[in-house]
Amino acid sequence: MSLFKNYKSGIESVLSRSGQTLQKGLNSPYVLLNESKRTFSSVPATIEPNSKTILEFDSNQLKKYFGPNKYSFDKVTIGNHPDFEELGENQMLKHHCVSMFIDIKGSTRLALKYSLEEVRLIKDTLLTLCINVVSHFGGHVHRLQGDAAFVQFVRKNSNPNDSIINALNAASVLCQVVSEDLTSAFVSHGLDPIKIRVGIDYGNDEEVMWSHYGIANCNELTTTSLHTDLAAKLQHKASVNSIRIGKNLIDAIEMKEEYLSIPKIIKNGEYLEDRYIIQSSEFNYRQFNFDWKKYLNSFSFYKLNGNGKLEIFDNAFSLKTSVYTSAQEGLASQYHENNYAILKGKYIKYELMFGNVPYYKKPYEKITWEAYNYGSEAIAEKDEHHDFKKEFINKTHCIAHAGYHGNHYLKCTIHREHSENVVLKFPIYVDSEWDTDIALKSMLN
Repeated sequence: MSLFKNYKSGIESVLSRSGQTLQKGLNSPYVLLNESKRTFSSVPATIEPNSKTILEFDSNQLKKYFGPNKYSFDKVTIGNHPDFEELGENQMLKHHCVSMFIDIKGSTRLALKYSLEEVRLIKDTLLTLCINVVSHFGGHVHRLQGDAAFVQFVRKNSNPNDSIINALNAASVLCQVVSEDLTSAFVSHGLDPIKIRVGIDYGNDEEVMWSHYGIANCNELTTTSLHTDLAAKLQHKASVNSIRIGKNLIDAIEMKEEYLSIPKIIKNGEYLEDRYIIQSSEFNYRQFNFDWKKYLNSFSFYKLNGNGKLEIFDNAFSLKTSVYTSAQEGLASQYHENNYAILKGKYIKYELMFGNVPYYKKPYEKITWEAYNYGSEAIAEKDEHHDFKKEFINKTHCIAHAGYHGNHYLKCTIHREHSENVVLKFPIYVDSEWDTDIALKSMLN
């Protein structure tokens, strides 16, 4: 199952129209768009008659699997970031930001086979997909640049680690959808598939300054930061359908090494490691390829099919997860997989569910719970793996303590004598206690 099936069918519909005589140049500049809508069986009737939108974005699938995102904006906009728009034209503010550049490759050759109107439709459909996906994960589109988008993941007074998590989730979803779900639509029409390249970097509060560029009535509020510039450079150096990231992201969330690889370049016929995105006598900064396929495969609802591609599947078994302030529970908030960074000291309750109702253990079953921790803190405590001292054996719930910074996962196994075991995994992020005042350190006049 695909997250955005309607996007694939919509692009296929445009591609299959090549060679038809299309009505152009009448009263509306979107005559082709309006004509196309009649051929898209997946287009809902709620789209306005003269709207440029071809495919309505359905966020329910993203919310179902990745959960609602507390950082997403009520309204999607472009340009100046809404959280910083009150910054005066002569003011500057130091505040962290995760910068992401997304580039769509391969659209230029579409003009050799399709009309300008059809090329515009395809490109706009892909950019619209990018906008909607990053918006769900709390990203703000600062600028569209032809086939590319510049996105800022940041909310004022928010944990910067949450911005990093959101950026990685959004980029991974986009790479999977574009490179796997949409590829067959282009291949079936004899075209090279559209491809995507993503660069992401993070600058902390001391490394990013927000201010206005330009003159009165002709300016924009944006970031001044080496790491904004490097995000663009990382995107440019990324291979197709890949994500390249700067080392700041890895250090901030203690990213798992299994998701990382060192980029390589061909020089004099040899593959050589390309470790640095910038290297000088004053400053060296590492770059890495982020393996979005391995990362998404860590989520319980993704699996690799027989062709080695990821697909969404619904398991009758699941883990309902809630975060509490104490072991005695109290106020709780539901947590979805890798949704944000749980602060250290919190307690996490996992409940075994079947078909969205609590599961009842069968007499012939044995239930075990294990935690797999990753990061320097867990290694220092020699607690990379534990079984909760077997406290929760044969129970349909487990309570864990968020004790170490890093990306961890819980594993629940239902052991069965005469049938296949049921294995459930649930990944989480944990971060150190965070000071909500840290984001507004200095306002300069």
